[in-house]
This record gives sequence, C-alpha cells and structure tokens, in this order.
Amino acid sequence: MTTEQILRIKSAMIIYSLETSLGNFVLSSEFQDSISENNISGITNRLKEGQNFSDKDNITLLIESSYLDEVFNFAIDITKGTSYEVKMRSLKDFCSTLNIFDIRNAISHPNRPFPDTYWFRAATIASDPLILQLGLGEVRQALNAAQAEQLSPPPDDWINNVKWAIPNTLPESFDHEITGLLGRDSETKDLESTISKARNNLVAIVAPGGVGKTALILQFLKDISLNPKWSTKINAILFCTLKNERLTPDGIEKIEAINGIDQIKTSLLDDLNSIYLDKKFDSFEGATTQLESEKILICIDNLETLLVHSQEEFLNFNESLPLLWKVIVTSRISIDSATTVPIQPLGKRHAVNLCRNYFKRRGVSSFKQEDLENIAFRANNNPLAIRLTVDLYVKGIDIAESISKSQKDIAAFSYNNLIESLKEYSIWILEAIYVSGQVSKSQLLDLLELSNDEISESINELSKTSLVVRDTSETGNDQFKLSDSIKDLLLVNPINIEVRSKISNKVKERKNKIQEQLNRNQILGINEFDVEFISENISDTIRALVVDLNKALARPFAKRNHFDLVNLKNRFTELIAYNSSNHELLFHYSRILKGIRDEAGETQVIEEALKHDNSNPRYLFAKGLILFHQKDSEKANEIFEKLLNNGYGNPENSSKKYSSSLTKLNFLCLLNIGRYTEILERSIDWKNESDWKVMMGTYRATALKRTVEIKRHNYPEKEKAYSKILDIYEFIFQKESYPYLACNETLKFLKDLSSFNINASFSNDFVYKFIEFVANHFFNIVSAIKGQSIDNSDNRTFLEGLRNIKFESAENPLKNSKWFTPVKVEQYDKEHIEELLDEGYTIVRVNNIPENSFGMSSFIFAKDEEGNDFFLHVDNFEHGWTRWGYIKLHDKLGIKYERLSNDKATVPYEILEIDKFEI
Repeated sequence: MTTEQILRIKSAMIIYSLETSLGNFVLSSEFQDSISENNISGITNRLKEGQNFSDKDNITLLIESSYLDEVFNFAIDITKGTSYEVKMRSLKDFCSTLNIFDIRNAISHPNRPFPDTYWFRAATIASDPLILQLGLGEVRQALNAAQAEQLSPPPDDWINNVKWAIPNTLPESFDHEITGLLGRDSETKDLESTISKARNNLVAIVAPGGVGKTALILQFLKDISLNPKWSTKINAILFCTLKNERLTPDGIEKIEAINGIDQIKTSLLDDLNSIYLDKKFDSFEGATTQLESEKILICIDNLETLLVHSQEEFLNFNESLPLLWKVIVTSRISIDSATTVPIQPLGKRHAVNLCRNYFKRRGVSSFKQEDLENIAFRANNNPLAIRLTVDLYVKGIDIAESISKSQKDIAAFSYNNLIESLKEYSIWILEAIYVSGQVSKSQLLDLLELSNDEISESINELSKTSLVVRDTSETGNDQFKLSDSIKDLLLVNPINIEVRSKISNKVKERKNKIQEQLNRNQILGINEFDVEFISENISDTIRALVVDLNKALARPFAKRNHFDLVNLKNRFTELIAYNSSNHELLFHYSRILKGIRDEAGETQVIEEALKHDNSNPRYLFAKGLILFHQKDSEKANEIFEKLLNNGYGNPENSSKKYSSSLTKLNFLCLLNIGRYTEILERSIDWKNESDWKVMMGTYRATALKRTVEIKRHNYPEKEKAYSKILDIYEFIFQKESYPYLACNETLKFLKDLSSFNINASFSNDFVYKFIEFVANHFFNIVSAIKGQSIDNSDNRTFLEGLRNIKFESAENPLKNSKWFTPVKVEQYDKEHIEELLDEGYTIVRVNNIPENSFGMSSFIFAKDEEGNDFFLHVDNFEHGWTRWGYIKLHDKLGIKYERLSNDKATVPYEILEIDKFEI
C-alpha cells in the first residue's frame, strides 16, 4: 500500500467519524423541534418526499440525506441559547476554512491525487479542543487509531455514495485522472464565477485542440457536483460529446459520435430519463416543458464539429431551452452571444510536471530533467502533444522522432477540420500572418490589397477559431499572430502556396522600398523637419505607403496621375481606420489631400495630427502654410513667429530647406500684413547674414518699395528708396551670382518702375543708374527665370524703351550692350518667291512649332493660302538641323509634295528657305 493510499484511509476515518458523530449529536438531542423549517425545507424539496419530518424516524432519514454542511446547521439550531452554540459555530467555520468538503471529495475518488495536506487538515480538525468540548469523542478516537496505524476504512457505501452529489451523466472516469489536472486553477475560478452569474446561460470554453478543454470541464463539473453549495444552484448535469476522432500514437482514429442537433437532443433525452426516474419523457421538447422550473446544466463537448457548418442551428437550439437551464460547451470555434472562457497554454512548470507524471504512470522512472523540459517546450506546453510524445517514446521511438511526429499529428488533429471550413480570404490572412509573423489589420490591407470590409469579415471568421491569437500593441491596435501549433502545420503543409509566394515577394519589395528611402534620407540629409521624412518607429506598412506617396508627389504637378493619387488616398483612409491616433500617418495623409486639392480635408487632418502632437514643428509649419494660402497671413505668421522663436530658423536646429521656407514665409506674411518697418529692422544687417543673405536682402528691397508706393507724387523720396533697392540687388548679384528669388523680385521691380515715365519723373543720375543696372544684369536675370528670354516681346519693348532714352553728357549704357540689339525688320525677296512658284513650289506659312523638352522639335506644321495643312520634317529641309532652329512662327517656306492628303497633313519631300533682306 502506498503512502498516499494510507493517508487517504486515515483521513477517511476522521471525516467518517465526524459525520456520524454530528448526526448522533442531533439525533440524541431533546431539542430536535428547534431545527428551523428553512433548513428542513431545503432537504425535503431536494428529496421530493413531501413528508412531514416531525418524529424521530423522519429526522433520521433527513440526516441520512443531508450534506455535512446541513448537519452542522441542524446542530447549531438545537444548541441555540446554550453554551454549545458558539462552539458549534466555531467548529463549522473551522472545518470550512480547512476545506473539509475538498477532503471528502478526494476520498471518494481513488484515482485522483491525494496530497498529504489533506491528512494534516483532517488531523488538525480532529485534534482541536472543540471536538472534545462538544462531546464528539469518537472523532478523537479515530485520530488516535489513525496515528497508531490501526487502519479501519469506512464502509464502501459511505466512500462511494457522496450524499451531496448532484445527479449527472458525467463519464465514470476521465483520461486526465491518471496524471491529475495541473495548472488550471485560474481557469477553474473563471468558470465558477461565470457559471454562477444568472445572466450567463451560454458559456463557451474556447481553445485549440489538445490544450485540455475537455479535461478542464469534466473536472470542474465533477467538482461542483460534489460541492454542497452548488446543490441549490443546479439540479442536474447532462453531458454529451461530439468528438468524432481521437489522436493516438498510431495517428488520428475516427470514432462514432453524436452528429447534429437532433442526435444531441436524443442523447440529452436519454440522460433526462435516466435521472428523473419518476417521470417519463417521450421527446426532448416535452422534457423541457415538464422540467421548465428545474435548474439543469447541459455540457456539450467538441461543439466545433457542428459549428464549422452552421452556428445558427445551435443558437436556435439554445434559445429554445427554458430560462433556468444553462449550457456550457467546449469548442475550437467561438460562439456568437456566448460568454467565452479562454484557456491559456500551460505554464512551463505545469507542462514539465505533467510530462513527468505521465512518464511515471506509463512505467518510466528513469528520465532526464532536460528531456522533460525539451518535450514540454517542443510540444508548446500542449497536454495532448506531451501525452502523445510520451506514448510514442514508450513504443520505442526516440525522443527527437517522437517530438517530430507528435508535432505533425497534433497540428493536423487540432486544425485540419477548421482550415477546411474557412473562406478563401481567411486562408489568405493565415498565409499573410505566417509570412509576417505578427500583423495588424492595416498591414493586412497593404499585403493582401483587400477592402476594409473583406479584411474585417475574414478576421471575424478567424477570431471565432483558435487559429489566430489576438493581442494589443502599445498603441492600442489589434495585432494578430498564429497559435504555435498552427505554425507547425503551415510549415509542413502550406494552404495556398501561390498566395504565400505573392505575400513573401511583396514583403521583400516593401523592405527594398523602405531601404531605398532610408538611403535617400541619408544621401540628401532628410530629417524630421522635411515633409518626406518617415520616422524609424513607424510600422513598415505605413512607411511603405509614405514612400509611394513621396514618389507620387515628387512628380511635377502636370505629370501627376490623379487616379494614382486617389488610390493612395483610399489606402491612407483604410490605414487610418486602425491607426486614428498615429499623428505621423495623419500628417502624410494631409499631404495627399493637398495633392488632390482637398483644402478643407487637409486642414481638418492637420488639426487632428496636432491634437496628438501639438508642438511638432513639421505639423505647425503645415498648418501655417495652409493659413498662408488661405490669405490669413496674420494667423499664419503667429505660427511662423512661434517656430522662429524656438530657433527653427537656424538650419542647425532644423534643416536647410525647412529653415529657408520658414524664414521666407515669415517675410511674405509681414509683407502681406503691411509690417514693412519690422522687415527693415530685422534686415538692417542683412549683408552679414550667414544663412539668408539673399532672402533678407530681397525682402528688404521689397519692403523699401512698398513703403514708398503709397507716396504717390513724392518722387524724390521714391528715387531715394529705389536707389537703395538697386544697390541691394547690385550687391546680391556681385556676391551671390544670380539666385532665382532675387532675380524674380528684381524683374518685377524693374517692370514696375518702367511703368512710370521714368525719364520725366526721376533725375538723370538715377535714370542713368537704372539703365546701367539693366545693361549690366538684365540678360542674366531673365536667363535665371524659367519662361523668360531677351526675345520675349514684353522684354524687348521694355529694353527698346530704355535704349531710346538719351543723355546729354553720356551715352545710353544699353547702346554698348553686346547681348541686346534692336529688332531688325526683314522682308521676303519677292523675286525669289516668284522663281519658286515658277519651279512648282508651294508657299506655306508656319502656324505651329510643337514644344519639346529636349530642344527644338524635329517637325513643324504649316498652311498654304488655301488652308491646306502640311507636316514639315527636318529630314526634308535643305539645310537640315543647321538652319532648322532659326525657323520661327509665321515664317514662309517653299515646299514640294506629290499629292494632297485628304485625311491628314500632307508631308512634302522638299523644303526650302525663302530669301530675306533687312529694311
């Protein structure tokens, strides 16, 4: 006999003696009529006897049918008002504190572990002075006999017939009883709390196969069936299983099982007829009607075999049950409207202990601790996988091969039937998670290019299974990863290899794209102040999308594809649905809205980004720029001034581009709101400015111009200011060459000044200084500005007007300018035209010279006097490219062609220039 068996018998002797002693205490009392009606009615209702328990015989029957807790209540009733009352209450509380009911349950289950602490508790109760004070000496005698090894087991009827057992159809033995249920205390408490609540009529234990759902629920139901406090909450427990296969060392074995709701009803009907022997039920519906007031708990094991096809049928069945009935199920698929009790994987310690216990039960006593830990680890702490590995080892297969085979078998056993029932997009998501490791919904949107609704629907389907594990990131977003066992299955058996390959390639492309952006950032010195910048802590999905955005917005506006931009907007919108507080994502989203000219949307999104990071200089600048374009320079400048005060106007504190734009916009706002004096004060030492010499000088010149514009006829004051402006630009062009900003502002200044009758309004000295400035710089100024040229008609008119001004003591500086000559009037040689006509040439006039970004176009268009169109190509021109570039709009040419084309421009085979002479 083992030590555990001896301790079980010793404890049984004490508990049996305590029960009988308390019963005799009540039966021998003269105050049995003091037993409260409330205590009696609870038992009579349970027994369905309906008798009047007033005489001694009936009291005897009542005590025989009572729980230990109820006998204590009888004893307290008959001792009320006596010195025994306090002692009896103290003994009851003492027994409850030491969990005497757990000891009683363990005694009745010889296959269940019996820890030595149960014996110490029983001995503690028996040795307490209260026992002798209450005259329960038989209990002390039982303790003495147990200590003296005088073992006298209680009657088998007492051991096997626990009085407080709730009627049930649970299996007589459980698979896990050979090792005990380990590491499930937390889940047991959750179950007890959930079932106790009246509103929880449908409870689901959801977990992958082999984790121990069935073991947990069977142990829990057995425990509550033996716990007296549950007898008032539950009248009967019904159990049925839909398990149709089991995993053995030889593989998956099919077994006969219940299939469908009708068979579930039939099984439950049989159970009800076996419990309620005094009734006869012909149908399950009839039973639910007759037992409507009963509190019945139905347990359905492995419900996923029904749910993979349809949840609706089961939910209809559940709704048809009486209100007082409860249903608890185990399933690999979650159930709509059920209160779910999840099961976490076993902890390492419990998994190792389970492995050790199972080895011992299988007769293996020699094993290494490192082997136990390896088996538990490789089995992902899955109880079924551990058991299967041990069984394979016992069959003679080494540990490494046992682990490998059990991994494959457990994965197939746990998941194959679930995967086969999934919709296509759900399988895509499984493959995406497998490739990526862990993904968010926004990453799935990017990888799979499905719609938000399609992703959500598929995630919802997968969430009802145990295939994926949902977690929450630091930012509060859902993250999804595969359960450990499904990884093993997908490793060996890809579900959709085409989708997996496509996702893998996309992940690689995304990584390459991101690396290119990082390299570009490094080469160009892009930092967090630049609009294109992407921070390191942002997800790869968002980073890849911003890279696409940067490429799209890098194209000139005229060459941007609007549909590409709209597609980018939609991708941003879907990501924001799951990252609504990501301020960097919001900022870049505002850029795409700006790109499609959604000014209101851009403003709203920037404001939202600033709610999450209200001091970000990049977001503040974007808001200021919006206000500037909305002509609200006052509010825009408040932002720009704030940023300048924070030192961001210094390139060392931000970036060259950012600080330049910030300084420029600040000056423009000051110009727009008429704060010219402030500009002049800030730019007084502009020549010594290290970073923004050109900018400050240019806007100083503009401010000087604006200050005298309102002095309409005060020409001396204007001349003084204009002279200073010329000096500023002279300094800039000599020291800084011809920067665009200065050239652009100078051209506007020169043209504005020419609108005056300059020769009559200003002194000769100033006019000469002005023309000399033009002679020295105008050619370089217009050369620096795109779209400008000396030959521009507006510019030629401007220059001709200045060139015609005469000075008494000096020659006009433009007269000696090598880059400008007056327009020469040319006339075609009529004799040459007549000769060409006589020789069969047709005279045409050039009406269109197409633009070409790479230089002169190789073809031009022309018309004859009758309106016929001609396509002229350089290959047919007499001088080829040598003179082709001199042809101008409206020039006349002589051509020869074979015949006129009816549906398109005629192509001549010979093109000649017509002679000209200057007038």
